[in-house]
Amino acid sequence: LAGAQTETVNPTPRSIVTGEKAFSSPVAIKIDGEKTADADAVALLQHHFAIDNKNGVKVTIGERGDKAVKSVANKIPQQNEGYYLSVTPKGVIIAGNDPKGTYYGVQTFLQLASVPEVMSAEVSDWPAVGDRGVVEGFYGNPWTLENRIHQFDFYGANKLNTYIYGPKDDPYHHSRWREPYPEDRAEVMRKMAAAAAKNKVWFVWAMHPGNSIESADDRAAALAKFESMYDMGFRAFAVFFDDISNYDAAKQADYLNFITDNFIHKHDDVAPLIMCPSQYNKLWAGDGAYLRELGAKTYPEVRIMWTGNSVVDMINKEDVEWVEGNISRKPFIWLNWPVNDYCVNHLLMGPMYGNDTDIADDLSGFTLNPMEYAEASLVSIYQGADYLWNPESYDSEASWLRAVNEIAPAGLEDETLTFCKYNIDLGPNTHRLRRMEESPEMQALIEAYNANPAQTTPKMRAEFNKISDAARKLLATADTCAFTAEVAPWLQVMEMLGRRGNLALDITEAVAKGDTIGFIDTYKKYYDLTDEASRVESRNFEGSIKVAYPVVGSLYTEPLLKQLLTNAISNYRANYTYMVDMLPAPVVDNGVYRIMVNGKYLGNPNAGGIGGRPVLEDKEDDVNPDRQLWRIVLDPLTDRYQIVNAKDGRYLNELVAFSRNPESNPYDRDWHTFVIEREGDKYAIRNGGNGGKAYWGVAEDHLAPVTNQKSPANFIFELVGIGAN
Repeated sequence: LAGAQTETVNPTPRSIVTGEKAFSSPVAIKIDGEKTADADAVALLQHHFAIDNKNGVKVTIGERGDKAVKSVANKIPQQNEGYYLSVTPKGVIIAGNDPKGTYYGVQTFLQLASVPEVMSAEVSDWPAVGDRGVVEGFYGNPWTLENRIHQFDFYGANKLNTYIYGPKDDPYHHSRWREPYPEDRAEVMRKMAAAAAKNKVWFVWAMHPGNSIESADDRAAALAKFESMYDMGFRAFAVFFDDISNYDAAKQADYLNFITDNFIHKHDDVAPLIMCPSQYNKLWAGDGAYLRELGAKTYPEVRIMWTGNSVVDMINKEDVEWVEGNISRKPFIWLNWPVNDYCVNHLLMGPMYGNDTDIADDLSGFTLNPMEYAEASLVSIYQGADYLWNPESYDSEASWLRAVNEIAPAGLEDETLTFCKYNIDLGPNTHRLRRMEESPEMQALIEAYNANPAQTTPKMRAEFNKISDAARKLLATADTCAFTAEVAPWLQVMEMLGRRGNLALDITEAVAKGDTIGFIDTYKKYYDLTDEASRVESRNFEGSIKVAYPVVGSLYTEPLLKQLLTNAISNYRANYTYMVDMLPAPVVDNGVYRIMVNGKYLGNPNAGGIGGRPVLEDKEDDVNPDRQLWRIVLDPLTDRYQIVNAKDGRYLNELVAFSRNPESNPYDRDWHTFVIEREGDKYAIRNGGNGGKAYWGVAEDHLAPVTNQKSPANFIFELVGIGAN
């Protein structure tokens, strides 16, 4: 019971010891020390508990030095934002090292008191990372006022203290930064600043001036804009130089110093400036010359942001030490997770892992860049709060499961977990970050199915039913739950995914039984449902910056369905004729072919070797004909063709060559499958996926990819089939 009680607290406390029952909840309280304690902490207690000054449980509250908590002064941690909390049958003591510490002590007490039986507890706690929170820096539809206010409440509850406002598509942050906010938008900004302050969150307003930083007019406009934001209630500021061209470290440093001298230092209640450099990751930084100049010439108090080894990367100690040495200060991390603006059709709902747990002392701050889906982002933000407060005790799996329960509609925790499990991987993307633990139950079923389809089919049907049922139950809450309303398009696609899975199994069974009518009827249903799922849109409102077409289960489940359909259709076409014309016909049937160009044969004279490339030969090889034969097979996961020499089994790569090192460069379907197009009796072959889109052409005695656009000249190949694959 004590262990279960401990798990309800997020972030994980440094030290918590629980004992017997203290009192039942809900409970009325009487507050001692409220006149001198932090006002926000007191207001939080008053908001959540009934006040009964005669019979209520006594709650003593205050900061170090207050008379009310003098008796536990030696137990209060001395670290910033630290607190001591005692819960006993005799009463509660909440003592902070500073006002934020007191506020966080109340938040922990609220979590401990959220269960029917409140257990005795003693907590000593403080954060590892000072400035920790979220940077709204994604490309896409900015969050709404309601989104942000809910975010601030969530940050307060989970002890995050920083929010950096930098949505790329707010023109008054970016392209129209010189202009003051119109009054209606200014009022919204003021409301956000007040909501953040109430939750002990620094609202950092960021400006993106681009290269307009040198002239006197540019600088005067910047000071005027910052002053206008100060007047609206903001007390923390940032300057972003990310994603611009023609940047100059010395000019940027001079500008930052100017803003510091003429704005930051003019106010005694404004935090030091934060900036995002133009080369904000190691991949772009090259030898580090830009960063070294920026670090050397910018005032030491200015904090410099960093995304890691690349644009999208988890943070490790070696990389932190590298950038610290170049910028002459501790970096302020901008973690591009769970942001999905580069894989917009995917929701990233999985565990947050991969950041080293021994880097807290090397950081000046740490923020997560979320998705434009504010409610869905809370799963990762919850975990981020846990990691940044107490990284040494961070357990990504346990933290993730708690996060899922935190956002789930009441009573639908298991269904929400199912939804999250099928929305983990990013899919192929420009940054090559993947998460391979998506839908582990389905992954195991696929392995079992491949070994024994008949025995596994009932279990696989049960999993498909589970997927659909979970989606339907969650969709039913969309009118009352902000999270399910936000992700409703993904829930719709998930519900159809489960039904499509059962239809794919029906199709497979129909062709095995020779039930041609059942096969065709079921195929029609599958086709229509798949088409319907592909048309579901998210954020398709008027004026939307980005529209998403949700995909669910893309790592294992969708490829399984493709495989089942491809195999079933291939088997059907090979054995039956009933309505076969309605089935998709491959451009090339799986089989073995001669590839010919202008009467010449593509051959592999160095069969069995390593590297090299096939060559065009004038005569047919009648001694070793396999050297001129090519196995061409449709890969169902990419809808492209693999081309392999029949003699030695070596595959052709995107250079129309053989791999030089099959161990370090093994077959990869994303790189080594090709699009084949047909025009009359001639074919064009081009690269696909990561291999690009270049067509194959003739280069002296061999083939090579060429970059010219599609034209009749690309249809140069004859594919002469010599038998089934």
